[in-house]
Amino acid sequence: MSAFDALSALSVVLDLANGLAEDKSVVTATFAWELARAEGQPAEVQRTATLAALLRHLGCTAFASVEAEVAGDDIALRRGLHVRDSSKQGDVLAAVLAGREGMVGKVRGAWQLVTHGAQLKNELVREACGAARLLSDRLALGAPVTQALDEVFERFDGRGGPNALRGEAISIAGRIATTAHVASTFALHAGVADAHHVLGDRSGHQLDPRLADRARTMLAPLADAGGYLAARAPELARFFEAHPVVTTTEALVEAFGDFADLQLPAARGHSRLVASLCADTAGTLALSAREREQLIRAAHVHDLGQVAVPTNVWTAPRTLRPSELERARAHVFFTERILASAKPLAELAPIAGLHHERLDGSGYHRGSKGVAVPRTARVLAVCDVLCALVQDRPHRPARALASAFTELRAEAKRGALDEEIVEAAIAARGGRARTPEGTSLSARELEVLRLVAKGKTNKEVASTLGLSPRTVQHHTIHIYEKLGVDTRAGAAMEASRRGLLGVGE
Repeated sequence: MSAFDALSALSVVLDLANGLAEDKSVVTATFAWELARAEGQPAEVQRTATLAALLRHLGCTAFASVEAEVAGDDIALRRGLHVRDSSKQGDVLAAVLAGREGMVGKVRGAWQLVTHGAQLKNELVREACGAARLLSDRLALGAPVTQALDEVFERFDGRGGPNALRGEAISIAGRIATTAHVASTFALHAGVADAHHVLGDRSGHQLDPRLADRARTMLAPLADAGGYLAARAPELARFFEAHPVVTTTEALVEAFGDFADLQLPAARGHSRLVASLCADTAGTLALSAREREQLIRAAHVHDLGQVAVPTNVWTAPRTLRPSELERARAHVFFTERILASAKPLAELAPIAGLHHERLDGSGYHRGSKGVAVPRTARVLAVCDVLCALVQDRPHRPARALASAFTELRAEAKRGALDEEIVEAAIAARGGRARTPEGTSLSARELEVLRLVAKGKTNKEVASTLGLSPRTVQHHTIHIYEKLGVDTRAGAAMEASRRGLLGVGE
């Protein structure tokens, strides 16, 4: 299985995070490839347009927590914006209200949209594009793909963002990918006739008129999306054999782990922290080199399925209601299913899919005492619990390290966690002082960075540290320059990669 095939399999998580048909990204990519060929574009443009269409939603989790504050259900919001015209205020309002429960919630969402709508839209576009650029670079997809992913919110009429590009200032690959996105989204949502109408309606506005016209002539096969994909898969596979995606399994799991962690500011860096602790813990246990490799890779993507659960479930500052708890627990099922469908990562599915099981049967999603939990999954379970305990969560503050150790031992004593592995993880974490990568950040800048990574606004950072918002803004600008990023989500991801978040210190 090629890296393109693995990306195609993993793209399901992008569809789930947007509430779209689970094959939407693959259909979009295939349509973009055909559209580029029909336009007589060279192979490099075909490749770029296909990858940009496949990974269009790669930065969608970067603003999820704010979207949840505005609309309640952020997944419903994103879905609503995709199947409506987000350039029209009425359509945006309808999408916001669709995710809100009760009259009070709907009024609150409408008020936030009226008072802060333009600012929020600009921030969303900037954060999502910034995250997509950074993840694209980490996957080594190439500068043209990164550029096209930075253009997913641009419009042919110049009314998009983040750079208000107009016409042919948007790359041809970017224009093709956006046209394919509109065609496939509406064809899958409401049928080919509706897609034909929308392409015509958006021609010259969101879309390049020539590409929109061409796409309208190519829609008919999308009436049978399964047959469409099956018929074109062999030739598309041959194309990517000739023009491969050159990335590594490590890059894949790290990038998609970061993608999942972006959803919840309090948990940013969690997957990397768990993977690092798994590596240290495995060193004191009798795991083979192969088991250790699988364990670390599974740790990076163990929470991949959480993006299929609305962010407001994760950010609730209270005990979850039974229905919410069931939705939260479903994330393990989604993780296992997504990984199982990606052949190079399928061996990780049993490890990641069992990390919330407990030896006494008190875990999930199977929740049976008779479930056979392999040792790698037991290590992942212990490391996940320990790392979560020393991180803030919306319903509780972070535990001190000693308190986390006590709680972990209590879980082992009651038979939920493997006692030997608990002691190995405590020894690894207790004696471990991770050395951050080289950084020129000052102590104050490091304090600001850690609060920014948790999703705090400049005003909130200023209040916490006793500074003025203007001073915090200056610190943030310098932090961005030193980390080589230009968004808050990017700063969080880079801080996590470099070990700068200080979790558990």
